[in-house]
Amino acid sequence: MTRTATILIITSVGLLVAMGMVMLASTSYWANGMEQPHMLVSKQAKILVGALLAGFAIVYVKPELMRKLAPWIFLFGVILLVLCYIPPIGIEVNGARRWVKFPGLPQFQASEIGKITTLIGIAAYYARYVTELRTFWKGFVIPGAVLSVPVLLIMFEKDVDTALALGLACFMVLFCIGVKFRYLFPVFILGVTLGTMMVMKDETRRERIDAWTHLEENPQEYQDTNRQQWRSLLAFGNGGHEGLGLGNGIEKHGYLPEAHTDFIFPVIGEELGLYFTLGVVLCYVAFGIGGFIVALSAADFFGKALALGVTMMLLLPAMINIGVTIGMIPNAGLPLPFVSYGGTNLMFSLWSVALLLCINRSSQQRASDEAEAMLPTPQPMKL
Repeated sequence: MTRTATILIITSVGLLVAMGMVMLASTSYWANGMEQPHMLVSKQAKILVGALLAGFAIVYVKPELMRKLAPWIFLFGVILLVLCYIPPIGIEVNGARRWVKFPGLPQFQASEIGKITTLIGIAAYYARYVTELRTFWKGFVIPGAVLSVPVLLIMFEKDVDTALALGLACFMVLFCIGVKFRYLFPVFILGVTLGTMMVMKDETRRERIDAWTHLEENPQEYQDTNRQQWRSLLAFGNGGHEGLGLGNGIEKHGYLPEAHTDFIFPVIGEELGLYFTLGVVLCYVAFGIGGFIVALSAADFFGKALALGVTMMLLLPAMINIGVTIGMIPNAGLPLPFVSYGGTNLMFSLWSVALLLCINRSSQQRASDEAEAMLPTPQPMKL
């Protein structure tokens, strides 16, 4: 089963990354202008190569080492999130403080690191206190308080969508590993209530939701507010089953904003058609199956919790992004993992996959060692 998981994960992620590079080449002409039409593709390709090289190294890291260093890894992620609020390291873009910039290093989103470090930290915590998993204080209150730190830091960066995805991923981890549901349910209700209050107090988000509820009733009235989702539906309609052909999309020419990032999925539908969009969805399903197999086959509790968290952390943004582009949920502003343009997201998504493969490799090695230990010891022949 672990070998099956490896095949599913590598194949699905490889196809998604390849699709992302192809569609970025198709959309980058308009996104970056005709003077440097290949700049975005070239930049993404360089990041892809660097991420793959580092990912190969991560695969061979021992999970036991990550578990020992987990408190420091978690603290490192929190410090990076705090630095987002401290200029000149923290960079403000469009009113949001999601970026950090160190001398000699490219600018990146600290929340992408924060997601991974949070999952490593919580997995290590529960691996240490596995016998007290279902208790109130050590099984729920203390880890809940620890988890709230990075989630709130990301939320107040005005990156509510990423905070929501991380919070949901952690909630699913706690639920699946056995934290009592009667502790989790009130927190879920409280989170939904607070989230609703924050959205209703934010005029921009409230207008987006209002426009989303009237998406097809009167698109002209809400065009300025919800232009992306309306043009996204038009792109899917233009493509139909067969698509208009690679490079022949219309909506990417200034009609569909962010066609190379958050709304690259409709461009796939317009140019390549329904079959390719369903193929993208199938790749995420295959990745999810592979990730859950890794979690079930993991050799220890740390590996199980971390594999589950990483899988959910990558699947939830994909589900939200696809839901937004087909008009099922309001605009959330999350990229499509492995496909959308964005160096930070691509890099840490691939590193998350490397963590899955690392856990799977460790499980295979331990199973092989146990099988070898069970073999009978050869006895010397008597003459």
